[in-house]
Amino acid sequence: MSIVSTSKNVSAAPDPFADFYQKNCVPEAQASGLTKEESRKLCNCTVNTLKSKHTFNDFQNLLSRYRNRDPKAKEILTSYGTACFDKVLGDLLFED
Repeated sequence: MSIVSTSKNVSAAPDPFADFYQKNCVPEAQASGLTKEESRKLCNCTVNTLKSKHTFNDFQNLLSRYRNRDPKAKEILTSYGTACFDKVLGDLLFED
Protein backbone atom coordinates (compact mmCIF):
# COMPACT_ATOMS: atom_id res chain seq x y z
CA MET A 1 0.00 0.00 0.00
CA SER A 2 1.32 3.38 -1.01
CA ILE A 3 0.41 6.58 0.81
CA VAL A 4 0.71 9.86 -1.05
CA SER A 5 1.31 12.83 1.19
CA THR A 6 -0.20 16.16 0.27
CA SER A 7 1.04 19.38 1.70
CA LYS A 8 -1.35 21.41 3.82
CA ASN A 9 0.89 24.46 3.39
CA VAL A 10 -0.41 25.30 -0.07
CA SER A 11 -2.05 28.68 0.29
CA ALA A 12 -4.98 29.66 -1.85
CA ALA A 13 -4.92 32.94 -3.69
CA PRO A 14 -6.47 35.71 -1.61
CA ASP A 15 -10.06 36.60 -2.44
CA PRO A 16 -9.99 40.12 -3.93
CA PHE A 17 -13.67 40.64 -3.06
CA ALA A 18 -13.06 39.92 0.65
CA ASP A 19 -9.87 41.97 0.52
CA PHE A 20 -11.73 44.96 -0.94
CA TYR A 21 -14.53 44.59 1.63
CA GLN A 22 -12.14 44.54 4.60
CA LYS A 23 -9.39 46.93 3.48
CA ASN A 24 -11.29 49.48 1.41
CA CYS A 25 -15.05 49.42 1.48
CA VAL A 26 -15.90 49.21 5.20
CA PRO A 27 -13.11 51.54 6.40
CA GLU A 28 -13.87 54.13 3.70
CA ALA A 29 -17.62 53.98 4.40
CA GLN A 30 -17.01 54.46 8.13
CA ALA A 31 -14.59 57.31 7.44
CA SER A 32 -17.36 59.03 5.47
CA GLY A 33 -19.61 59.00 8.54
CA LEU A 34 -21.58 55.75 8.31
CA THR A 35 -21.88 53.52 11.36
CA LYS A 36 -20.20 50.13 11.35
CA GLU A 37 -23.55 48.40 10.68
CA GLU A 38 -24.45 50.82 7.86
CA SER A 39 -20.98 50.32 6.38
CA ARG A 40 -21.37 46.54 6.48
CA LYS A 41 -24.79 46.70 4.78
CA LEU A 42 -23.45 49.04 2.09
CA CYS A 43 -20.37 46.94 1.48
CA ASN A 44 -22.27 43.63 1.42
CA CYS A 45 -24.46 45.09 -1.32
CA THR A 46 -21.47 46.51 -3.17
CA VAL A 47 -19.43 43.29 -3.06
CA ASN A 48 -22.41 41.13 -4.05
CA THR A 49 -23.02 43.42 -7.02
CA LEU A 50 -19.34 43.30 -7.97
CA LYS A 51 -19.35 39.50 -7.79
CA SER A 52 -22.32 39.38 -10.13
CA LYS A 53 -20.64 41.68 -12.68
CA HIS A 54 -16.95 40.68 -12.54
CA THR A 55 -15.00 37.46 -12.59
CA PHE A 56 -12.49 36.81 -9.84
CA ASN A 57 -9.55 37.73 -12.10
CA ASP A 58 -11.25 40.78 -13.63
CA PHE A 59 -12.03 42.14 -10.19
CA GLN A 60 -8.50 41.42 -8.97
CA ASN A 61 -7.23 43.55 -11.88
CA LEU A 62 -9.79 46.31 -11.17
CA LEU A 63 -8.85 46.37 -7.48
CA SER A 64 -5.16 46.60 -8.32
CA ARG A 65 -5.85 49.52 -10.67
CA TYR A 66 -8.02 51.20 -8.00
CA ARG A 67 -5.26 50.93 -5.40
CA ASN A 68 -2.84 52.42 -7.93
CA ARG A 69 -5.19 55.42 -8.19
CA ASP A 70 -6.54 54.67 -11.66
CA PRO A 71 -9.43 57.16 -12.09
CA LYS A 72 -11.45 54.81 -14.31
CA ALA A 73 -11.22 51.99 -11.74
CA LYS A 74 -12.29 54.40 -9.00
CA GLU A 75 -15.23 55.52 -11.14
CA ILE A 76 -16.34 51.92 -11.68
CA LEU A 77 -16.16 50.99 -7.99
CA THR A 78 -17.80 54.25 -6.94
CA SER A 79 -20.73 53.65 -9.29
CA TYR A 80 -21.50 50.31 -7.58
CA GLY A 81 -21.10 51.86 -4.15
CA THR A 82 -23.37 54.78 -5.03
CA ALA A 83 -26.16 52.50 -6.26
CA CYS A 84 -25.90 50.44 -3.09
CA PHE A 85 -25.72 53.54 -0.90
CA ASP A 86 -29.05 54.72 -2.33
CA LYS A 87 -30.59 51.30 -1.63
CA VAL A 88 -29.14 50.95 1.88
CA LEU A 89 -29.93 54.53 2.84
CA GLY A 90 -33.49 54.11 1.58
CA ASP A 91 -33.87 50.91 3.59
CA LEU A 92 -32.52 52.64 6.71
CA LEU A 93 -34.76 55.68 6.34
CA PHE A 94 -37.91 53.64 5.87
CA GLU A 95 -37.36 50.91 8.45
CA ASP A 96 -40.31 50.23 10.73
